[in-house]
Amino acid sequence: MQKDVTITARIESDLSDRLNRLSALQGRSKSWVVGKALKAYLDAELAFVEAVEDGLADLHEGRTVAHEDVVARFRQRFGAAE
Repeated sequence: MQKDVTITARIESDLSDRLNRLSALQGRSKSWVVGKALKAYLDAELAFVEAVEDGLADLHEGRTVAHEDVVARFRQRFGAAE
């Protein structure tokens, strides 16, 4: 079982007001709302950073396609833009 940890963060008063409002509307604690928001943010950011790292590895290994080839394949598949 995971052990909970306590963190401290300084946030703007407007963000605090919004956090209070959302937690009240959802009937959840502020900790629960922050945990859900932080998880969603970290999932998205980590996925993005990992995709960039994968792309850079492909670039360094020479696994790339020239822009002109991509455009030609796109036009072949979907037709030329009018």
